[in-house]
Amino acid sequence: MKTRAFYVILACLLGFSFLACGSGDQKAAIEQLEEQFRTLTQQPGVNPEEVKASMRELAEAYIAYAESQSEATKAGEFLYRAAELYETNMLDPQAAIGLLDRIIEDYPSHERAADALFKKGYVYHNILNDLPRAREAYMAFLEAYPDHDLVASAKFEIENLGVPADELLRRIQSADTSGGLAPESP
Repeated sequence: MKTRAFYVILACLLGFSFLACGSGDQKAAIEQLEEQFRTLTQQPGVNPEEVKASMRELAEAYIAYAESQSEATKAGEFLYRAAELYETNMLDPQAAIGLLDRIIEDYPSHERAADALFKKGYVYHNILNDLPRAREAYMAFLEAYPDHDLVASAKFEIENLGVPADELLRRIQSADTSGGLAPESP
């Protein structure tokens, strides 16, 4: 119990001091928050609310760094990490979309820009079930990054927009035995 209280207090102190930090100090603070998060999630019986608070603080630190160091190489990476936390762990897909859009718009040549555009389609498709926006994001990805490693995945996602999971699984299993993705049954 004392360990949990220590991490909560540490998180608060790091959060309050984070915005006053310089670039190097911000990176150090992020590393501390990442370590705190790893340690917290490895403890048995940890309170889910503490984990969520730690994730939120880490995401906010990533965003604060990106905002204060917008020209830095790490800014795009930290925005992407924050988007992943919002998408997968904090279940706030709209916040994730907003962060992914920032990467796409503010850092179009960053190595994470292609991943951000693909993930935007993924979030719209698989989490928000917004098929028109998912298609739009995947098509934009294919147009912008025709040689990217995720092209086949984007095409697969487009071909299977709106297909229920059980039907998709059936198709994949059928493709394994036939050597390709099986056409839809009549």
